[in-house]
Formats: sequence, structure tokens, C-alpha cells
Amino acid sequence: MDTKKLRGHQRIFKNIENWKNDSLILDLDYLLHYQRNYEKVWVRPFSDISITGAGIPKPQRKARKLIIESLVEIFNSWETQLKTLDQPYYLAVWLNQPFIENSQVVCAIDGYLNFYDSTYYRPEKQKIMPTQNYGKLKNELDSFTWIYAVDEYNFTNEDIAETVEVYASKKEYTASQKWYKKQLNRNPMIHTDDDMTYYRTAKGTVWIGTKNQ
Repeated sequence: MDTKKLRGHQRIFKNIENWKNDSLILDLDYLLHYQRNYEKVWVRPFSDISITGAGIPKPQRKARKLIIESLVEIFNSWETQLKTLDQPYYLAVWLNQPFIENSQVVCAIDGYLNFYDSTYYRPEKQKIMPTQNYGKLKNELDSFTWIYAVDEYNFTNEDIAETVEVYASKKEYTASQKWYKKQLNRNPMIHTDDDMTYYRTAKGTVWIGTKNQ
């Protein structure tokens, strides 16, 4: 798959800064009503949706560093605001690797306090967050408690069996079938329930970072 060339680095850095600044204030009224909230990496071009078949570029080097810094700043800002509620809360930063653009900050209260506990599979055998790989961000990341989790692809036998008529084009159908075949060759975890078969394959790592309240 072709990947779009990344141009205008300064514009992208500005997009990251604008996204961060727009996300620092947690909408407490929304949170009190819905009992949960989140902030994804809404930064172009990384949050774009491809309509031409070209791959979306991935954040590299400085852009990657700025996104992680921004997620930490958003977390810290939300933490300060959540403390004003004077009630238990869940607050975490999810760092997705290698898909850092899928990372987010999430929070929850009341009936949704444990809502996010089962979002990602957490292996019994845990790993240590390699904060030394994050350069000058190491000290900041060391202030978190990290849980190792697995991001997964999920699909079913019905997904695999879909015919070409369901897809926008034959090219899209062929690409999907090729992808399913590749995932099935990776020895996926399989669960069968009645006539439905569920498949799970590893997509990447998610580091779940929290701090003591």
C-alpha cells in the first residue's frame, strides 16, 4: 500500500499544538452527564481517512515526540480538574505502539468507573515500560504506573465470507480478502459461539499509564 508523502512539517507541528491546547480543558458538565470522556489524537494528516487507497502517514521523530508530550500534558490538566470533583475517578493515558496516532487519554466516574478495564487484553505476564526509549520524556513517563496490554484486530467468519457486492470496489474486496488470509496465517486466537467464529490477532502494544490519586 502506498503511503502519502508527508509535507509541511511546521504546519503539522502547529496542528499538534492546536489540538493539545483545544484538549486541555475537560468538559466536566459532559463528564458528569455521561460519566466518561476521552481525547484522541485529532491531528491531520494522521487522523485522516483514506478515500483513495493511499496509506495515511505515520507520525515520525519530532511529530511523534510532540504527540506523546501533548498526551501527557492533557492527562496532567485533566487530573487537576478531576480532583476538583472530590470523588473517585479513572484517568489514564493509552500509548499505542507502533500506532502512536491511535493513542488517547480517557477518564470515567460513577457507574463507568471500571468501564475501561476490559478495553484491552492485559497478559498475565506483564512487561516493563521501556521509558528509556523515549529520550527526554523518560522522567515524565516514569511518574506513571504502566500496565502492558495488547491491541488486537478482531473479525469473524461472517466478515471473511462477505462477497464482493458488499464492498465499494473489487479492489477493496481483494485487498480485504488478502488481509484476512494474512491474519489467519498468524495463528489467531479463536472463539466459537453457536454459528459465529471470532478471530483475534495482535495489532500492537498499548501502554496504560495511570497515577495514584
